[in-house]
Parts: sequence; structure tokens; C-alpha cells
Amino acid sequence: MYKPIRNPYGFHIAKIHFFLRTTRNYRRAPYIHFMNRRQFTTRLAALFAAPALPASAVTAAATAPVAAPVVISTGATSWANYLMAMHDTCTPTMLKSVLNINADSANAIHSQMVKKGVITDGNRVIRDVKRRLKSHHAAPDMPDTRPATIEDLDALTDIWHDGWHEAHADYVPNELIDLRDRASLRARMEKMLGTTDVVGPIGAPIGFCTVLENEIYQFYVSPAARGTGAANALIKAGETRLAAAGIELAQLSVIPENPRAQAFYRRNGWDGDVVKHVPLQTLNEPYLLPCLILTKQLK
Repeated sequence: MYKPIRNPYGFHIAKIHFFLRTTRNYRRAPYIHFMNRRQFTTRLAALFAAPALPASAVTAAATAPVAAPVVISTGATSWANYLMAMHDTCTPTMLKSVLNINADSANAIHSQMVKKGVITDGNRVIRDVKRRLKSHHAAPDMPDTRPATIEDLDALTDIWHDGWHEAHADYVPNELIDLRDRASLRARMEKMLGTTDVVGPIGAPIGFCTVLENEIYQFYVSPAARGTGAANALIKAGETRLAAAGIELAQLSVIPENPRAQAFYRRNGWDGDVVKHVPLQTLNEPYLLPCLILTKQLK
């Protein structure tokens, strides 16, 4: 640490140096550590020579349209260069803050600095970032879905069997667990192939979504598919099937003890707080089980 010394501006140079070293933009200012004390003092004194521009220091053209000529002071240039070095960008808002001027003046000075090549267009940098973020959220990277085939039957049965027992076995009666053996699920899955979409290669899918009448009927993904976007792709595929069939208000059922599934559905626009007994299909008689009913408007 440098030995504290006084300067005409009334602050400790070493303390300012410490502040700069400990900001979150520390990685942006490695050049500070290659200066000796005298060089650092000289550079900082020059920077603070005109720390804030009074209104009189900015010409009347600063409040005129941006195209009007603006006199750019040495102090404004120093601060702009400092912001570029620390942040790789300089925006009118940054200039407004450090120069203590109004927004119109900051916009005018910023525009002239960009034209003269003093700084790069910080607004353009931010616009590009916002555009990329908007594009990413509007069109997320999701895997392709496809209709299920008979070759997928065994793999889909395994996903359904393992997923159902993982999500339900600890919360439902043993009587229902006994009805959810692999053989019964395979027989039911075979009948549902025509209304099922999957993600993954033929014969080795990693998740599926089945629709029935107006609902997302069965929806499961394997552990290997979690975090890949497969679940988002499948729920969209199911919603598309229902919408194509003319369904305007879709629904699905989930057990109240499965908050993970509920959170996923709500993130995808499903909502509801009604719990009622739902007749679950089996190979024999339906089995009544309390379920949370979620709905979504498709049109």
C-alpha cells in the first residue's frame, strides 16, 4: 500500500488507490498497478482537474439538438477516457453522473465524442446486449420433438414407470402403487402412441408428452433429459396438439405433494389452486386421487 500523502484536492491518494483496487471493476484497471506513486498522483490529479462541469462550462448548444456543435472540455474527455478504460463503454448516463450535467447536455456531448472518435458508442453496446437477451428469451434453444413410434414403446414405458414412482410412490396409497406396474403402463402407453410427442432418437426417447381430450395427460422426462430443454419443448408440443384440436382452455392434474412439477408448469403459464378428486385411469376401474388442477388459455 502506498504511503498516504496529501494533495490540493483534500483526499488521500493512497485511499483513492485502495478504492480503485477494490471495486468490482478491478479487472478493468490493471494499469494502475504498473504506476509508481508519483505517476499515479499525476494521473489522478489530471483526472480530477475538472471533476464536475458547471452549467456555464457547457455551451448553449449542449441543450440544442444533438447534431449541433458542442464544445468538449479537457475534463469531459478525461472522464470519458477513464470510463472507457474501466468499463469498455461510455454512455450518456455515465457522463451525466460524472460531469454533473443534465441529460440533454450529456446526450449532446456523448454524440460529439462518438463522432470525433473519442469514445465508442456505449448506447450501441447496451442495445446489442439487450437485443441478444431478447432474442434468447423469445426463441430459447430447445430440442426438436417428434411423434412417438412403436419402436419407442419400451423406452417410453421405462420413463413413465420410473418417473411415476419417483414422483408419486411416497404420497399415494399402496393400492394405487400396485396398479402402476410396468406391464399395465406398457399396455396403456401402446394405446397412447398416436397422441404422444417425444424428444430423442427413435427407439431411445428421453421424454414424452401425451394429450387426451382437453388435457396434458401424461408428461415425463428421464433424469438424463433434465436441464436439456426437453421438458420445455415437450410441454409446448402438447399445447400445440391441443390448440390444433380446437381446445381453448387446457388443463392438467398434478398431485399437491409435487412442488417441483407445479413450479415447472407455472413457469410455462399454467395456473390454478383447486384441488379435487380425479378419476385416474387404470386397466380396470378408475382410481380417485386428490389432485391440483392447473389450466392454461391456449387461444
